[in-house]
Amino acid sequence: MKSSRANATAPEEKPRVRKIGSLVNQLISRRGYAQVAVVNEIQDAVIALIDQQIRSSVRIGNLKRGVLEIYASDSVTLQELNFQKRTILKKLQKTLPQSNVTGLKFRIQAN
Repeated sequence: MKSSRANATAPEEKPRVRKIGSLVNQLISRRGYAQVAVVNEIQDAVIALIDQQIRSSVRIGNLKRGVLEIYASDSVTLQELNFQKRTILKKLQKTLPQSNVTGLKFRIQAN
């Protein structure tokens, strides 16, 4: 009778074994590391798409609900970005289709 009790409790004491890949994926999603990598990739792509003359006056913000915020340091840069908005968005969607960017929002923010 003792042997049946030992067998009954043995499976409960075993720790649950998980694959290392699932643990890493869980950690990445909990800490937001994947989102940081995606945002960095989007930032690099957008900076490359913006006219070289105004790159130094532009800062890339957050991606919220598919809308990427881009900050300009002055109104002239903001106006130029508005002229290039469709072109930048189309090229970004073509370059990074997995980014799910559906729109661009420009704002002025002093450096």
